Amino acid sequence: MFAIALGWVETRMRWISFTILLYVAAALQTTHLLALSTRDYPAIEYLPLLAIFYALFAAEDVAPLCGLWCGVAYDLISTGQPLGTAAVPLALMTFIVVQIRSAVFREHFIAHMIVAVLGIMLFAFFSGLLRAALAGPDVARSAMFWSVFFPLLINALYSGCIAAPLLFWPLRRLGPALGLDTPRGRKY
Repeated sequence: MFAIALGWVETRMRWISFTILLYVAAALQTTHLLALSTRDYPAIEYLPLLAIFYALFAAEDVAPLCGLWCGVAYDLISTGQPLGTAAVPLALMTFIVVQIRSAVFREHFIAHMIVAVLGIMLFAFFSGLLRAALAGPDVARSAMFWSVFFPLLINALYSGCIAAPLLFWPLRRLGPALGLDTPRGRKY
């Protein structure tokens, strides 16, 4: 009954494939693969990119749920952060991308770059606001916001301009295996 309520039965979404991709993205996120430094930035944000990919190409009713699961994975691999500080912002960002995706030509790599940069920037903004709101009374809220927002902003530029086109293209070709529409079957 719960699966039917969430729309898992009516859609063609392949949840096992998504779970495998989620695990791989979390592993890549943890290891900071292709990061230019040992600090938090500039690094590729694999989990937000996976959420953006599903927001662009998955069914409208399951894409925000994919973003929520990517956020939960992000929270679980982040140390010292309360659960939900990435899950809620990624779900909100995914919902917004789903709402605007009909106005975006989704098959072009420049659109992938722009949506990835703006999506991760939106995630950084929401995440910074939420973490600043949850900060204790002895912590300066503006300093907390900027300490979260600035590294994610740099990661947004690096991830969106370099990684998004390179990761989205092969994932898009695996579309039917992931439960996504075929590129020729969609009307713009």
